[in-house]
Amino acid sequence: MFLRWGYFVARHRIAVILVSLLLLAVMVPLIPSGLDRLSAEGWEDLNSESASVAERLARDFGQGGAVVWIVFSSDTLTATDPAFQAEVQQAIAPLASRPEITSILSYATTGSDAFISRDGHKTYVLLTSSVPQGQAGDDLTAYRALVHAPTLDVAFGGWDAAYQSFTTLAQADLRRQEIISLPITLVVLVLVFGSLVAAGLPLLVGLLSIPAALGGIAVMAHLTDTSVYVLNIATILGLAVSIDYSLFLVSRFREELARREVVDAVAVALATAGKAVFFSGLIVTIGLIGMVFFPMFALRSLGIGGALVVALAVYYALTFLPALLVLIGPRIDRLRVRRLSAAAREGSGFWGRLATMVMRRPVAFLLPVLAGLILVGLPFLSVNFGTPGMDMLPRDDESRVAYDQLTQEFAGTDVAPIEVLLYPHAGQMTDPANLAALGEAVAALARMPGVARVESIFDLVPGGTNASPEELAAVLQSTDPAVAGRARGFLTPAGARLRVDPAADPGSPEAKRLVRQLRSAGVAEERGLTMLVGGATAVNIDMVDGIIARIPYVLAFIVIATYVVLCLLLGSFFLPLKAILMAALSITASFGALVWIFQEGHLSGLLRFEPTGYIVPMVPVVMFCILFGLSMDYEVLMLTRMHEEYQQHGDNTRAVGVGLERTGRVITSAALIMITVFGAGIVDRLVLLKSLGVGMALAVFIDATIVRALLVPATMRIMGWVNWWAPHWLRRLQQRLGVTEAVPRALEEVPR
Repeated sequence: MFLRWGYFVARHRIAVILVSLLLLAVMVPLIPSGLDRLSAEGWEDLNSESASVAERLARDFGQGGAVVWIVFSSDTLTATDPAFQAEVQQAIAPLASRPEITSILSYATTGSDAFISRDGHKTYVLLTSSVPQGQAGDDLTAYRALVHAPTLDVAFGGWDAAYQSFTTLAQADLRRQEIISLPITLVVLVLVFGSLVAAGLPLLVGLLSIPAALGGIAVMAHLTDTSVYVLNIATILGLAVSIDYSLFLVSRFREELARREVVDAVAVALATAGKAVFFSGLIVTIGLIGMVFFPMFALRSLGIGGALVVALAVYYALTFLPALLVLIGPRIDRLRVRRLSAAAREGSGFWGRLATMVMRRPVAFLLPVLAGLILVGLPFLSVNFGTPGMDMLPRDDESRVAYDQLTQEFAGTDVAPIEVLLYPHAGQMTDPANLAALGEAVAALARMPGVARVESIFDLVPGGTNASPEELAAVLQSTDPAVAGRARGFLTPAGARLRVDPAADPGSPEAKRLVRQLRSAGVAEERGLTMLVGGATAVNIDMVDGIIARIPYVLAFIVIATYVVLCLLLGSFFLPLKAILMAALSITASFGALVWIFQEGHLSGLLRFEPTGYIVPMVPVVMFCILFGLSMDYEVLMLTRMHEEYQQHGDNTRAVGVGLERTGRVITSAALIMITVFGAGIVDRLVLLKSLGVGMALAVFIDATIVRALLVPATMRIMGWVNWWAPHWLRRLQQRLGVTEAVPRALEEVPR
């Protein structure tokens, strides 16, 4: 099948190139329209209790809008100084006419010392908008243009400000990675091929497939919610796999060109390396599609976007590249930088000698390497998952500055409280009996271990939890719009809202434990009330629980689909199982390193990041779904070459040694390029992207060195002939599908 495809591409090379370029011409103009629709949100499980709380806050209490903090500070004036306050009021005066702003709270409007910092030199203004959180970015830009304070420092904060920062930094990090990785990649390719023409072809395929994929992502952004991080994943992954697949094909083409005509060399390259590329891309796509099982649109869009870029990388590698190789032919060695010996072209012999050494004492190599990889993976057992918070932004980012000032310098300010909603089993919440039950529930919650404070409607009346229904009715009907609006944010006929401040940090295990206790305590149920618990900590818990609940389905889909594909490719029952176990080992080790570095903070000085004390669940999920497939790239290329050798000689030990030697140089080069592309994430300012890049670079390094060089030859030597065993029906199925074809000695027999 692939041999015939090679001749088809060669015969219609001009048409194939034109179709490939036409696809690019259609997709590229779509890119700008989609970039503005990307979102930094999408980590919540919309089917969870915390999502229900967020929806009800907006519907029942009018609290679903965006919240913006504006922090004003001065080195000389105190915040209570009349001149300071006058400048603040003058600065925010233009905001009063904005129709979407529902309330403006400040020291001047409330008289509360909570709006004055501990050092007395800062104050903040709290804006509440009717625009849903996450959609107020344009309004925030307008606020910045309207607010002017000549002598005061001003910092805007809030989740919409943070979303803007995440988006801006993600795009800046992407550009920074490209600036670093592309020149290094070109140098590696030149060293591999010794020719600028040959080295430029893999880069050219990457530069074609990535813009085409971005156009597809733009279309996706118009059809469904799409994460801003899909740009980073698609670009980095697209560059890595495009170069890898092209490297495999160009290397095999040059090898075949030494003994065949150009057209035959292209056909054989597609029948061998091209087949490996197709199945490698299919397996990577399977891993990425696994992300659609998760309920968070951020993960789903990352999976779809990643699968799209891999599919396009395979398309251009199997169409545009071989068509171009036919046109270039022997000129592929033009612009020679250095001359490669025959040994360098086919493998220096190092990898073959290493494989032979390992296969002499396979158990002696296997056991300590297995123990070492498991030991490296152990820190993952203590992983602490958390949602991407403002603490992941650089300290000099404006929204991070405002967040730090608000949380560290103002007493009693909690920007991430636990939101508790209470609804009566019967009647209205404002009925006397239900109000009495509400007061008892508030008092009971305040006594729970781990609760620092419970804010409720009772904080607005003198009698507290003993207030009469008349006192509560009076505050709800206050003639002061600010007081009445605040009261209705805590109590309506439908239900009541409480803000519970945990004694511990919202992302800590103690705060998570408190949320679970609130959900299971039965404090409300025994008083005739239904309780729902939400807020940032609850979102974190629900997100992790939602991911964990679906992991068995994702694993089953990826492992079973990958096993079936590898069985069809390799014609073996046991080699696919070995490949899956090898991939799992390298990924597990990289997970352990991820926790050790980014959660526990080791190497934070060297890598220049601030440890957050948690790992965003998206990172190991994306790493697994990408790396499980990518680890098969080298496995497929190596095993198909071993299979070629085994078919000719029937000697397992010889097949392993020769296969590893023939692919050793190419795989080493491909791994080095992947490590460069992923490892360039070390310069990212967003910890989320830095951890993802470094984690994937480590996994590729482990897979391409320790696993390939030591575990693969050791396990294949131990398994012996069992490596290649398969029932007859599988062989027949392979032949029927055309994936078992061997290159015929007389290529003239092949239809062209």
